[in-house]
Amino acid sequence: MTADLDRALLAWPLEVSLITTFGTAGFMLLATGGRVLDYPLTPGRLLLLWRVLAGVTFLAALLVLLNLTADMGGVSWRRAVALVPEVVTETHAGHVFEWLLPLALMVLLAACVSLPYFIRTFALLILSGVLLFLQALLSHAIDKGALAVTVYFLHEVSAALWVGALLAFWMVAQFEDPPCLWVKHGAQRVSRTALCSVIALVITGTYTAYNGLGLDLYRLLFSVYGRTLVAKVAIFAGVLAIGAYNRFWLVPRIDEPGTFDALMRNILTESVILLLAVLGLAVLLANTPPAHGMGGNSGHSMMAMFSGDAVRRRLRKLVSKNC
Repeated sequence: MTADLDRALLAWPLEVSLITTFGTAGFMLLATGGRVLDYPLTPGRLLLLWRVLAGVTFLAALLVLLNLTADMGGVSWRRAVALVPEVVTETHAGHVFEWLLPLALMVLLAACVSLPYFIRTFALLILSGVLLFLQALLSHAIDKGALAVTVYFLHEVSAALWVGALLAFWMVAQFEDPPCLWVKHGAQRVSRTALCSVIALVITGTYTAYNGLGLDLYRLLFSVYGRTLVAKVAIFAGVLAIGAYNRFWLVPRIDEPGTFDALMRNILTESVILLLAVLGLAVLLANTPPAHGMGGNSGHSMMAMFSGDAVRRRLRKLVSKNC
């Protein structure tokens, strides 16, 4: 079984924007309470980032739905527009998008409308969190039931808090000129958040991998799903090494000359690799049929979940009538 590369390429910016929004809002709101040592945090660069991410979220959600409809009907995107209502009302994925699109629009409004800092941050945290859960409902975890979906969602949240802590701290420290005490305490908070996130990622990732592969080494090494997972874990290990160096060497020496600059470089590198490589492979995994296919719940297979033979036939009939 092969990965759906088209869907993965469209889902990647949606996942990245949601994880970054949730993580940065969560760090600024939960980890720092909006202020550290009475230093108010209303970073303009972070607000600009949220607005860009909100626009990407809404646009990417529309494109993912359109691509999904085109796949089901076997037609071009232009002709798929007329089929969207049928997909939304007749498929599992369509029902998810009934919630996903309005919430994506609400994220865009929350980011762009003038709101008090705390209310905006809280709204972005909640809305992006719900959207991440809806993403979990569109993943292969749905084949395994509510527990698997919940674990997948917790995996997303853990990754979001790690990435968000890194990016939020980097942006404030680089562009907002906070006091030295904020930088010192903020670095310690980032380190603790990253450690907790890594532990959660390992636990939830192990469970998800077991659902997809079982304990079969052959599936791990010779299935597309297994090889993609191996690549993801290898890159994750490299990022983890950078994070460990930051935590145990740079953060305790943050007051020493040159350490701050080195920490900023490492944090930026860590964030970019997480967002581009690790999340990219995670999205590819989410759009690759697990190797258990060979096993699993055929009644709830991803193809059945997304399209269903009856729905696909109706869509194609509708296309024929419009020709």
